[in-house]
Amino acid sequence: MSMVIQHNIPALQTYNIVNDTSNALQKSIAKLSSGLRINSAADDAAGLAISEKMRSQIRGLDRAVANTQDGISMIQTAEGALSETHSILQRMRELSVQAANDTLTQQDRAYIQEEVDQLKDEITRVGNTTQFNKKKLLNGDSSALWSSSDLETKALVRGSLRDVDQFGQKKSVEGNYKIRVKADPGQAEVQKSDIMTIKHPNVLINKTVNTADGVKDVQVDNMTPGTYDMKLGGAASAGAATLTGAYGLNDGTDDWSTDTWTIGAFDTVDGTTDSTITFSLGGTDLTSAAITLTTGSTADDVAAAIRAKADEIVATAAASDVVIEGFDTLTADGGTITVKKKGSNSAGTLATSYSVGTSGTDTDPGATHQGSTVTAALTSEDIFTVTSTADNTLNGSVLFEVMNKDDSNNTITLKATATTLSQTGTNATATMDNIVLKEGDTTADLSELFGGSSGDGLVKIKLNLDTFDLVDDGAKFVEFVTAGKSTAGANAISVNLSGEIDTDWDDKWDNGPFGVDSNSDPNVLTYALDGSALADTEVQFKNFILNEKTGTVTEGNVIMSTDDNFSYTNTDTAVTNGDTLAAFTTTYIGKTATGDVRLRDLDKFWNSEGTFMLDDAKTLTLNQGNGKTASITLYANDTLDEVATKINNAIATDLGQSKYVNDATKFATFVSEDGDNNFASEAVPGTFVIRSVVPGAQGEITFSGDQQILDALSLNTIQESKETRYSVDVLDEHTGKVLAQNVKTTGNVLHGVIHENVDVEFSALSGISATWNDNLKKFTYDSEMQETTLHLADNTTVLQIGANEGEDLAMDIGDMRAHALGLDEVNMMSHDRAARSITVIDNAIDHVSTQRAKLGAYQNRLEYTANNLTTASENLTSAESRIRDADMAKEMMEFTKLNIMLQAGNSM
Repeated sequence: MSMVIQHNIPALQTYNIVNDTSNALQKSIAKLSSGLRINSAADDAAGLAISEKMRSQIRGLDRAVANTQDGISMIQTAEGALSETHSILQRMRELSVQAANDTLTQQDRAYIQEEVDQLKDEITRVGNTTQFNKKKLLNGDSSALWSSSDLETKALVRGSLRDVDQFGQKKSVEGNYKIRVKADPGQAEVQKSDIMTIKHPNVLINKTVNTADGVKDVQVDNMTPGTYDMKLGGAASAGAATLTGAYGLNDGTDDWSTDTWTIGAFDTVDGTTDSTITFSLGGTDLTSAAITLTTGSTADDVAAAIRAKADEIVATAAASDVVIEGFDTLTADGGTITVKKKGSNSAGTLATSYSVGTSGTDTDPGATHQGSTVTAALTSEDIFTVTSTADNTLNGSVLFEVMNKDDSNNTITLKATATTLSQTGTNATATMDNIVLKEGDTTADLSELFGGSSGDGLVKIKLNLDTFDLVDDGAKFVEFVTAGKSTAGANAISVNLSGEIDTDWDDKWDNGPFGVDSNSDPNVLTYALDGSALADTEVQFKNFILNEKTGTVTEGNVIMSTDDNFSYTNTDTAVTNGDTLAAFTTTYIGKTATGDVRLRDLDKFWNSEGTFMLDDAKTLTLNQGNGKTASITLYANDTLDEVATKINNAIATDLGQSKYVNDATKFATFVSEDGDNNFASEAVPGTFVIRSVVPGAQGEITFSGDQQILDALSLNTIQESKETRYSVDVLDEHTGKVLAQNVKTTGNVLHGVIHENVDVEFSALSGISATWNDNLKKFTYDSEMQETTLHLADNTTVLQIGANEGEDLAMDIGDMRAHALGLDEVNMMSHDRAARSITVIDNAIDHVSTQRAKLGAYQNRLEYTANNLTTASENLTSAESRIRDADMAKEMMEFTKLNIMLQAGNSM
């Protein structure tokens, strides 16, 4: 062995060994302190790579376990909410069964419907508010998001849009879809009410008042049922009396022939001797009526002489069953003479001539025979003659009653009752007893009835010759008298009242309420008035009305209220043009009502105990098939037209049907008496017609509220609703590719065409335009293709339940709100609809049960998933531990060895 001085080789060797031992010891200490075999890549590069990969899997599995637990918590949240939805649906079903029982009133069903509506709202609230970590679970958003180009097009999301194909590839059905709808329109429901009839007397219909002429209102009392009008006129002519009704006056049964002659003006007698005028009748000279005039007598003298002889002429004629009228009206200008003669012979010839001295006939005063012989019966007007002079200042209606008939001397005793109206609008009543009339004798003075005194001769009455036998005991007749003298001067006007009997009235008679004139037209009562004294007042036009069948007399009254504008002079154009001041129809109990009748005056709104149903206002609710509701309030003084307007507006606006039709005023109408009977919907006057424009069940309307009010309306369906049939195409909006074509559906929901978990609801009138047809009195429909675009975006709830991509679970959580469950159709307002609701709710329960079953299945699966993930994590952790963890015993042995070696090396 050689010895070297410069290099200590053994020392160097020892030093290197000590360094190696120290390094090895450091690694051993690192392993012992970390517990890991591999603390850096240098320890085991391949092992480190394997270990890190295993670690990522282990941590992914552990996170997946946590995800799974979170998913279970989310599912439990959703399922717990649906448990409450189930409970609500069970309560709704119970209520449906209850409402289907007809022991309930409509009001009871309304209370049930109110609870059902609240329950539907609660189901929707649960769907809108159930969340997990701010994520809504039951409104459909957890499966898909959607929007549409039309507010009425909706997507009903039943679950996830995610699909897995046969190769395990996952994709979502989403995009923009063009939906084309072509409709075959169905039929909307039409309902009709009971017939509304009038309960009270003195109810006016078809009333109009001329407010421009100063009339505020018009009312009546005891007026005969009929149609009336009041016209404004100029100053009344000289007073006249008109027979307006007669009972017990037996018109002559023999035929009477009638002729009239117009006599021209009389000339002055200009002969040299006294002149004689002779009247001849039927070839027989009435010498007793010959008038001798002295030379130089004027034409007025001639007329006066004829009038003075009138009674004598008539008396002579009566012996031959002849009546001559008109002598007492002759003036110097002539006049008209009427000759009536019993029997079938003509009235003969009435000749007038002058006999001047002995030289023959002077100038003919112009007698002209008018018309041919007319055969007519003697009328009531021929029995009594009532005359009014120009001095009478009052208008009046006079009731004459025969109190006694004396056959021994042909006298009749009358009682007269007059109701008068002054020209300034004041009323008075007067009575005269013991008015004794002898056949053909002088007239009786009735001045006391018209504000005068006996002898004033204001109004007179006379029993005509040969008419005593035509008057029965107990006979009655009514005369209307117009004032003959104006107290108003330039303010003199007239109000002309006329009327015609209602031909539908059971107690009607053949003539009008005021009798008929010689032309068989209803009489017009002319009231002479002071046009300047009637402003801002109430004028009562009283008149006696005589039932000619029964002899019953009523005192009718037309009350006209005026305002400050009612002030006229007879130079105003308004008083000469015949302006209608008021027009109205008076009714009778049981008459079919018209639209202007108040509810208070209808028998339907009074119960059998005589209690009016609307002393307190009542509210009715309109329930539409799509779940929308509207309310109207009825008041006692509402008219039928106003009620129809309320119903119409509720359907048009609150139920939203106005947007579907060109005329939003035809949803509810009241059919008045003048309704068009050619059409089924408006064939019955006195009824409401209530129409929907939306075909099918969604447009059906039911009413709820007070049962008595509903019974009063007594609505029944006269046109059943029918569902619309649709043909639907679905296209990809961007490529134009046809995804589905000519899909037929009844009702406005397209089920599962775009995706099995997506239903598309469109408007019930999609592609349909509704138009009111006034001829058919109904809504008619036209159909054309309508397009709408639906946007769908997948928003499926996906749980990451593995450590790697694709290891996930997509959950189907659909829209669980009331509308998506079809609960809008739940309606308790009739037996049929409540019974139908049972099935609708059963379907909703099935939807919720299906959803809960899915959630339960997901939860069970996730629990197994969690167990599996935990096991996988455990096993993988064990494998990773074998690669990376240190064997502590072995490492301790190595550490001890290295520690000894290091100490030994250091010692060397």
